[in-house]
Amino acid sequence: MPTLPNPKWFEALKKDPKVTESGIRWFTPEEAEAKRVELASWYETRDERVQHHLPDAAFNAAKEQAARFIPVAETPATADRLGQKTRGWLLLGKQAPDELKVALSPVHPPFLWIGAGQTAATLKDALAPYFLKYAPSEEKMGSTVRAFIGTGAVNKIDLIQLHDRYKASAFLDGTAWGSAFKKDPYLDTVPRGPEGETMIRRYRDQDSAALPSFSFRSLFSKSVLRAEAHANVAPGAHIFVAQVRYHAAKQASLIKGLNERLGMHLPEDLPVDVAGALIGLPFDPPELIRAALPKATEPAKLSFALLCLDSLASDNAAAEKDLREYASHPDGHVRELVANLALRRGLKNLLTEMASRESHPEFKKQLSEATQRLA
Repeated sequence: MPTLPNPKWFEALKKDPKVTESGIRWFTPEEAEAKRVELASWYETRDERVQHHLPDAAFNAAKEQAARFIPVAETPATADRLGQKTRGWLLLGKQAPDELKVALSPVHPPFLWIGAGQTAATLKDALAPYFLKYAPSEEKMGSTVRAFIGTGAVNKIDLIQLHDRYKASAFLDGTAWGSAFKKDPYLDTVPRGPEGETMIRRYRDQDSAALPSFSFRSLFSKSVLRAEAHANVAPGAHIFVAQVRYHAAKQASLIKGLNERLGMHLPEDLPVDVAGALIGLPFDPPELIRAALPKATEPAKLSFALLCLDSLASDNAAAEKDLREYASHPDGHVRELVANLALRRGLKNLLTEMASRESHPEFKKQLSEATQRLA
């Protein structure tokens, strides 16, 4: 059996009563070796539980990185609303055991393992955002980010596929709620059997007057990930948006590394469980799309970017600010799109301004008529 790394700080940490009181259970050498073999086998066989929509290069990097660590303990359990429990692992590098790593779930890729330092205090800080006694209400979460995550044509997704993708995610609680519910309708647990199945089906209902969406809690930080379907924003164009409400976490270097590895654009204060759930699709926030607008010389690309920004807008004021910059665009198709989006949102002042300076007679007439309809 391989010799386990055992630096002095690690030996002291294992003897610290504060650690065991927190629910950490240290593995015996035999258990640690069995877990190491198990982890290696998942990557060798490309077990679907450790794939997470990773491209081949990232998966191979995860495999190589995982081989450099050995599991040394398990975390307290986290339960989803169906009562299914997940215990994470603490891991130590074989060659450079300079700090503990926390894998919230054994199947999470190594570049989402959280650095936990060498002391009971640093370990407690690392675990704190992810082992909560209750799910905080969405409106009390201090951070919100919205981002474009794809289209039906390019990314081959629809809202049901997104639901199924997130339901199966190792980073999320699989019980979702639909747009018929403005707040999370679940209690901490869902009854087993027919009663629970009926509850889940009912809570997935959509409000016919609202934007179709499904919302999920992340499994560990209890953040809220909402997938929205913006159907037919233009003929045949279906845009999908993710909104995340969360309490800021403090793993900026980890998220920065994930962004660099996968070409993502996640906020650096995002909890790692939400970051993991978002792997495999674009995640383009409004500021990224705005930065690309001046380079979009082709009217079609500019129009698509404006459609995305309109879908991402948090309210009419934000939408109008983006639309106003292109209300005088020299291309008539772009101006027409701006007018249609303004009409859809009831932005009368913007339409009035567009009508006053429009030089094309027929389009000027249409703008005037649209303005009158909003009177």
